[in-house]
Amino acid sequence: MNPYKSRKIARIIAIIIVVVMVVTSITALGVIGFGNFAYGEDGTASRDAYLDAEAGFLKEYIKYIQREYKDTVDYELLMKGAFAGVVDVLDDPYSEYYIDTEAGQRFLDGATGTFEGVGLSFEDYMGSARVVSAIPGTPAGRAGIKSGDVIVKVDGVSVAGTGASNAVRLIKGEKGSKVEITVERGGAELSFTLTREVIHTMSVEGKLLDGGIGYIRISSFDEDSDVEFRDAKARLAAAGAKSFIIDLRDNPGGVVATVLKIANQLMPAGPITHYMRQDVIIESHSADGAAYDKAPLALLVNKGSASGSEILAAALQDSKAATLVGETTYGKGVAQVMMGFPNGGMMKFSTFYFLSPDKKQINQVGVKPDYVVASPEAKDNGALLSLYLSFAPMREQTKPSLGAVGLNVYGAQQRLAFLGYDVETTGVLDGGTAYEVSRFQGNMGMYAYGELDYSTMAKLDEACKAMLAGTATGADAQLAKAIEIIKAQH
Repeated sequence: MNPYKSRKIARIIAIIIVVVMVVTSITALGVIGFGNFAYGEDGTASRDAYLDAEAGFLKEYIKYIQREYKDTVDYELLMKGAFAGVVDVLDDPYSEYYIDTEAGQRFLDGATGTFEGVGLSFEDYMGSARVVSAIPGTPAGRAGIKSGDVIVKVDGVSVAGTGASNAVRLIKGEKGSKVEITVERGGAELSFTLTREVIHTMSVEGKLLDGGIGYIRISSFDEDSDVEFRDAKARLAAAGAKSFIIDLRDNPGGVVATVLKIANQLMPAGPITHYMRQDVIIESHSADGAAYDKAPLALLVNKGSASGSEILAAALQDSKAATLVGETTYGKGVAQVMMGFPNGGMMKFSTFYFLSPDKKQINQVGVKPDYVVASPEAKDNGALLSLYLSFAPMREQTKPSLGAVGLNVYGAQQRLAFLGYDVETTGVLDGGTAYEVSRFQGNMGMYAYGELDYSTMAKLDEACKAMLAGTATGADAQLAKAIEIIKAQH
């Protein structure tokens, strides 16, 4: 065999081995001449020895790529790619090494409350960008882009399968410039032409509702949202608010430290959240209870309530400080940190899971509200009316109590479930049903004793009809339910 060809084949084989060793085992590292290392008694190398050996291979690998690639490429780009690859292999949609440091800075600006763009937050979804939420009051929020929309085009160019970071890069830009965003929703494509703005609106707004109820909306948790919240709550209290509704719908999260400060203003002394890494709780945060005023409190959540919103929702629910109304939240129970490196790189990195005060998992589960009420835009009044008309009549001349069976019980269970109460439609008035009946009675200002008397059955039917009427007129059924609950607690 030609000795030159023999050497060439040997070099190619060596390079292939190097490539394989980078991603598999270290058992053959000595084969290609990069030195030996000590093994422990169990036959595995120490972690430091392994990393040192692999780093040597990586250096040779990068040098080979730079020397032999068909186009000119510099070491800086290859090293950035190596750093990015370490994060990419985690297969975590929330972790990213920013090869483009400007993109990292844009993310950091958005997380802290200031950026130029349209007001969307995204996640990676099957290689594309899926909307977590459109911040109310921003160009995207005003245009009607919704949680769950998948970005398929930006300015007419397909971005499907190119990842969330690419969509963010294309959508963000200088204020005053326009961008066309095409989304896929329910199998159809919808296009929106938006004008970019400086997105630094107040993240907290409040108003006084009838009956002395203070309504406070938190659109995101920026660095100073806790101060905005404290001031808004104090203004409403001075104006006569005796109870409060906090709206976290479509709030995608933000700065965790801010969430903890707001929770501390609203709950009694006790745990707010726990941080878990590699199945071990590494840190816990608690409220001191100093600011807790025991005012009746309801919290509105929906499918767009994510991350920091879920920390606050779980904290207030587990501590019994608030009643949750709406839909099960998004289920992003993972916290990220932003890191800067001496080489100028930036990384967003998932560093722990956060749990509820009672140590319940939130990630991919969400927080289920105490009263499940669909979002106004998600309601199909025709379908709801058909469902209501299918309910069993409650015409039997009986007042069912614990253990009773019959159509009155079955019809009541159907109506309770329709209104968001947690019951099974079995036709048997079991302990769970009696408890939910008593909750309904209490919320209606009735004597709460868990029996289905005639007044309670009539009130159930009346509440269902009121819900249908609100849906038909476009009323906010979630807010209406929260108001009903708060009034019952006065």
